[in-house]
Amino acid sequence: MLLDVRKLASLLETPQQLLAYLAEMSNAQFRNASRVLGERLLPSVGNDVFWQNFSTLFLSDRKAYLGTLLKALVLRLSPRGAEVTTSGLEESGIWEPEFVSVCAELTDTDRKKVLLALLPLLASPADAERLLLQCGLKEGSAWIPFLLQVQSRPCYFLLLKALRYVEHDKPLLIRTCHFLMKRGDGLSFSMASLLRLSFGLEEVRGTFSLSLEPYQLARIEQSYDAFLQTMKV
Repeated sequence: MLLDVRKLASLLETPQQLLAYLAEMSNAQFRNASRVLGERLLPSVGNDVFWQNFSTLFLSDRKAYLGTLLKALVLRLSPRGAEVTTSGLEESGIWEPEFVSVCAELTDTDRKKVLLALLPLLASPADAERLLLQCGLKEGSAWIPFLLQVQSRPCYFLLLKALRYVEHDKPLLIRTCHFLMKRGDGLSFSMASLLRLSFGLEEVRGTFSLSLEPYQLARIEQSYDAFLQTMKV
């Protein structure tokens, strides 16, 4: 049976009826409907309709729908792959109660999927921090595994601050530097160089050109503008 895209689109106004319609589909039809929802229909509806569907579908069956919903959300936030500003996030409704309630229900697996989909899009460390907190990660040290997986300046700035929570764990700091160096890109190598200086990790060997005074290091941790001036790659 061919997918009735018009009917699928009309049911977005009544998410519970959409769920019932999807439940009647075969596996192949459901996969096709999920693709159309994630790539065409949900990215183009208004905020109210989108978040009502996001909440309803996720809470009904997170395993079946979270990937589709995140695909749609990413397309809504950044259809051309550009970083999303604070005003863009506000306009999207991402801080509204519907998404806040979804974030409160995230499992560890869900949380990883949400953060790795959205963190790379964010242009501001403040927005990245807000998302981490909204997803239930209250302590800076809990942010580290997620921030390490995102190669962006806002996330690397937060990583620098988060590592202060574990500055007593020198083996972890050294492993973090080595992880960044192995990535091979200029931004990650510069970040490893900055961490080496900030935490006094003389054990980390490499061809580092970054040289900063202690007062400069302190300012970099407090000022994102200073961080950006240092990370010029």
